[in-house]
Amino acid sequence: MGSVRSASSFLRSGLFKKYYGSSPLAASCRVLRQVRGCASLSDRWVIKSPFNDVEIPEISYPQYIFDAAKKNEQKTAWINGLTGQSITHGEFQTLSRGLGSALTRLGMKQGDVLGIVSPNCPEFAITFFGVASIGCINTTVNCTYTAVEIAKQLENSGASFVMTHPLLLTTIQEACNIYKGVKHIIVNGPAQAGALSLQDLLKDDGTAFPEDIKINPKEDLVVLPYSSGTTGVPKGVMLTHYNLVANLQQITHPSLMSVRGAVQDIFLGVLPFFHIYGMVPCMGLSLMTGSLTVTLPMFEPKLFVGAIEKYKVTYLHTVPPLVSFLTQSPMVKPELLDNVHTMVCGAAPVGPVLINEFRKKFTDRIQFQEGYGLTEAAPVTHLTPINRYLPGSTGPSIPNTYAKIVDLETGETIGPNEGTGELCIKGPQIMKGYYCNEKATKETIDEDGWLHTGDIAKMDQDENVYIVDRLKELIKVKGLQVAPAELEDLLRDHPDITDVAVIGIPDERAGEVPRAYVVLSQNSTKTEEEIAQYVEENVAPHKKLAGGVIFINEIPKLATGKILRRKLKETALEEMKMTS
Repeated sequence: MGSVRSASSFLRSGLFKKYYGSSPLAASCRVLRQVRGCASLSDRWVIKSPFNDVEIPEISYPQYIFDAAKKNEQKTAWINGLTGQSITHGEFQTLSRGLGSALTRLGMKQGDVLGIVSPNCPEFAITFFGVASIGCINTTVNCTYTAVEIAKQLENSGASFVMTHPLLLTTIQEACNIYKGVKHIIVNGPAQAGALSLQDLLKDDGTAFPEDIKINPKEDLVVLPYSSGTTGVPKGVMLTHYNLVANLQQITHPSLMSVRGAVQDIFLGVLPFFHIYGMVPCMGLSLMTGSLTVTLPMFEPKLFVGAIEKYKVTYLHTVPPLVSFLTQSPMVKPELLDNVHTMVCGAAPVGPVLINEFRKKFTDRIQFQEGYGLTEAAPVTHLTPINRYLPGSTGPSIPNTYAKIVDLETGETIGPNEGTGELCIKGPQIMKGYYCNEKATKETIDEDGWLHTGDIAKMDQDENVYIVDRLKELIKVKGLQVAPAELEDLLRDHPDITDVAVIGIPDERAGEVPRAYVVLSQNSTKTEEEIAQYVEENVAPHKKLAGGVIFINEIPKLATGKILRRKLKETALEEMKMTS
């Protein structure tokens, strides 16, 4: 019965007209696919992507990228936006394989883990693919992390090699004094005491490359990025070669991709490659489409504007704070984006007000697309189609992907325009699970294979998804994750603190910032500023308590001990309204 209801609603919605034209035959075939999809998953209101399924080759991720780049070997693949140094797609493959050979000589074996702790640069990508090409695993680490934070990720992932930038070498060495499992530190520059030179390794002749390496795309991991998931501290997300290949195949569906083909597109690599958004839809997409990426190590307004202007960027990946900068900064004139034909925004909802302001400034000439995803989905699950952007929506699910919205109280799957619930996803891009954490995996992926995103969403009659709230506890600061539990653990170690709760509060520039509610010990004389300073000295910049520290007598909790974060957030929002 649920399948029939899904099909009839699908006919009424007009979605087949939007994507498949008005042919009755085409419409009938599309409905049959919808009905069969729902029936096979035995769930009411399971929504299959409106786009045709794409073929997903079962090959390793490096092989997928290298094969796609063969016709572009003479085109420039990378330009370092600071130094101007460049390499072609052909040179990129040679250097990646050469590094794989050099790492093999150093004793790196299939399944070993290398931590990349580096700002964006061409060598980040070379290292990533050099490691992956010999069947080893990358774990990408936020390069603003403290030594303690880096050591935790290296230890949890079991990393035995690290590649880093010279300016981060001291921090890495401190991390390796905490975690003793690293055999070799590789620095992107001249060799230094206790560190090998990446440039020396890149001179390897490639003869030690393990040509007989066998990679099982659906089982073998290519990268272990870290995510807090729906709750708790950061966990290693096990992404396979197949996951990443699948996601690139999905987002390059003709209805979703506007890379121009014959004319080489130019990307700006400013979103951090250690983050899944920078890693796959930016770095990976640029390589497989034969595009050129200009790398920037960080967002700095003059550098950002100068790079767009100098290199005539055509395809721009953004997050909401970047959209806000482009819209509001007097540094940015409308003509700056004259060469940009497409801008994609992700990592957090952009909001219809901001995008309308953007369009007023730059007109509708630029095709705007908004995407939704998460690290656990490699990362994209929803994307607005070409020239069909709907303000406030992340669009329908991408090819080969099923979605459903589950009522938070009843657990029932609800249909379009029936209310809000938790968005759940199923598709070939979904992670294998959390590394060495079966409990967290079972809490996130249910027994039927559905990934529970922790995001509250609704769906319209055309099956476009709108993210309206977050069930999960993590805070998004400029698109980067901050786990409240991680900051709470740090604060509980402070001798003057007896209890604590951390929430995210709205911030115009960052989207959200962390705020701590703290219960001090009875005789403490510490100030809010001193507690905030303590945190700032022990965490990466995006994790500092920019939302402030509030002293309270008691943390509101359920009888089970669970913190009532929503109650704290409601109080904070009311206070912000009163002071605005």
